[in-house]
Amino acid sequence: MPTLALNDDLVLSVPQALAWKTLHDLTLIADSLPAGASLRTGDAPGAFALVLPGFEGRVLRLDLDAPSRMRLSFEGRGPRTGVVTGQAQLRLALLGDDCALLHVALVIQAEGETPSKVAGLQALRARLAAFAEAVGRRHPSDSPRPVIAPPKHWFQRLVDWYLGWFASIFNGTLYPLPKPGDQKPRSKR
Repeated sequence: MPTLALNDDLVLSVPQALAWKTLHDLTLIADSLPAGASLRTGDAPGAFALVLPGFEGRVLRLDLDAPSRMRLSFEGRGPRTGVVTGQAQLRLALLGDDCALLHVALVIQAEGETPSKVAGLQALRARLAAFAEAVGRRHPSDSPRPVIAPPKHWFQRLVDWYLGWFASIFNGTLYPLPKPGDQKPRSKR
C-alpha cells in the first residue's frame, strides 16, 4: 500500500484558545476545502462525513486533550484510490500572546492509485495553507504578518558558497586535522 506522511507546522495569528475553537468549527474547515467538497457531522458523536471530488469518507475523532492535542482517524473510498485509511494528530502550542503553532502529523495509506508523493504533499500543504487563510479571514489579527525574504539571486548564492568554502579552508573545517587517537602506531621492523 502506498503511504504518504506529512509532518508540518502552521502559524496561526490567533491565541491558542481561539485556535482550538477553529479546529472544531465545521463551517471554517469547510471554507478551506476545495470546490465541490463538503464536511458535515456524522451519525455518531465525534464522527464526520467528508466528501471530496473523487472520494467519500468518514472522519472519527479518537481522543483529545483540550486545548493542545487532538487525534483523528479517517477511512474512505475513491474510484482511483480504492480504500484509504489514515490518522492525523494535531498539536497546538503557544507561540506568543496572539499566535499559536499548529503541528500536523498525518499518515495516509491507499490501496490503489495515488498521486506522486511530491504532488500529494503539495496538495496537503495547500489544504493547510487554505485553513490558515480561512482562520485569518474569520479572525483577522492586528499584528503584522511575518515577512518572508525573497530568494537570493544565483550569483549571490554562488559568492556566499565560495566565501564559505574559502573560509572553511582556513578555519580547519574543510580538512580537519587528525585527532591524536586516530593515528595508527607505526609497526617496528
